[in-house]
Amino acid sequence: MLGRRDPQRSFFGTTAELGTGVVEKMGFYGKIGLHLGVLFKDDDFGACYDEGKGRPSVPPSILAAARLLQHYASISDAEVVSRCCFDLRWKFALDLDLADIEAPFAKSTFQAFRARLTLHAREAAVFEMSVQEAKKSGILPKKLMVALDSSPVRGRGAVKDTFNLLSDAIAQVVQVVAKKRKKKIGEVASEVNLERHVGSSSIKGSEFVNWEDEEEVGDFLARLLDDCGTAVDLAANESCATREVELLKKVIEQDVETAADNGPRIKQGVAKGRIPSISDPEMRHGHKSSGKKYTGHKAHVAVDTESGVITAVEVSAPGVADGKHVGSLIEQTKTTTGNPVDRAIGDSAYGSREAISQAGRCNVEIKSKMPSPPKGKFGPSDFKVSDDGFRAFCPAGIPSTKSVIRNDGRLHQWPAECCSICEFKDQCLRKDAKRRTLCVPSDFHDRRRREMEAKSIEGRTHLRKRICVEHAIGCIKNLGAGTARYFGQAKTESQWLWAAAALNLMKVFAYQAKVSA
Repeated sequence: MLGRRDPQRSFFGTTAELGTGVVEKMGFYGKIGLHLGVLFKDDDFGACYDEGKGRPSVPPSILAAARLLQHYASISDAEVVSRCCFDLRWKFALDLDLADIEAPFAKSTFQAFRARLTLHAREAAVFEMSVQEAKKSGILPKKLMVALDSSPVRGRGAVKDTFNLLSDAIAQVVQVVAKKRKKKIGEVASEVNLERHVGSSSIKGSEFVNWEDEEEVGDFLARLLDDCGTAVDLAANESCATREVELLKKVIEQDVETAADNGPRIKQGVAKGRIPSISDPEMRHGHKSSGKKYTGHKAHVAVDTESGVITAVEVSAPGVADGKHVGSLIEQTKTTTGNPVDRAIGDSAYGSREAISQAGRCNVEIKSKMPSPPKGKFGPSDFKVSDDGFRAFCPAGIPSTKSVIRNDGRLHQWPAECCSICEFKDQCLRKDAKRRTLCVPSDFHDRRRREMEAKSIEGRTHLRKRICVEHAIGCIKNLGAGTARYFGQAKTESQWLWAAAALNLMKVFAYQAKVSA
């Protein structure tokens, strides 16, 4: 059942022993200690416990404060317990007995609290509280302008090649069967000759294969696929491991192709949405704007431009366009703050039609940079197009000779003989292209207007305000959120929510200190 913290400060607590004068020296920890009863309330987590059943739990307000400090310090669960015993700052923050070196909770209790929050969808509770504290302190304006941006998050799962992915997937199936039979995984694997998949960390490292011999590699892959079939049959006989079998089949489908003459072989290229890890199958391949590749997730953040308070956080797969999260980030901002959102700003990724459409449905005006053409090449803004879209002139002043209806607009074409002798052909034509074409959708002129606004002095000044979201993301990454602590998108999102809550409270405390000075 729900345990509650005594609202009266402990007579032997660090606050009583040391006095409030040490707050300035303890920084964030001291502020948390002074505001512990205001920020963290046990009843806020009541839905995670069964009222009237069992013995009282460790007060969730203490566990929540400890978890916030964990993300602030970027430390492990074991280190959290250790610091509660021996770190003066943590004792002050949690109002613990200064002379007591016994932990206020066990590591398993701390982990169980995290599981409760996930199970009852309360991971965002402390983040929402931090936004409300910012609102109470007067930092947030009555009408918000939010800056939007995204950032790569490297995944927690081990990224492996196809051979080891198949082996790991087989081992996972055998593990579920062994759990159902109440046997050790090695015993079950031996019964069906799959022990090589559970006895080593790398199937490639445990086998003698000449990797330069295609025929030998093909034979090795064929044996692996036979083992996959054995694992599937094993799970079918036990009527279990359905999700694990589906994952195994997905890995085969994405990475392996069967040639009629030469047997199975690894597919060339990377399949769309490829699963690179068995330990975290929600991870995906992605790339940064600079072109550097990574494997993991993508975090999306909304920040109030005036105060720098983070108002919304979401995590998705890397391949999801930033524009698809505009609506949900705006709505989440409205919910957490209780204030209307007037405008939104972002980089060129938020100049897509999807982003503009979602912002429009939320009755929010979005301003952004517009996508630019490749360096040294002409873009749509270099062409002159009539208001009705029926006539178009290229940068050389030549009108298009043909136009056809394409989706919701028109596709204009220029004759190849003109393009081949044009002085601007190197700037206008793509490599190996013989003629120039231009798609003129229904919103062509609206996008050109947005482009001109973004390039104007007023527009550039306005868009500079989005730097606050870059600072916020940088601070979150400094707290360790650039790499996921947990498996899966949901838990990675919770990591970002807790880190964002810590940053919001830091801003609240700094503002309060400035006002009271």
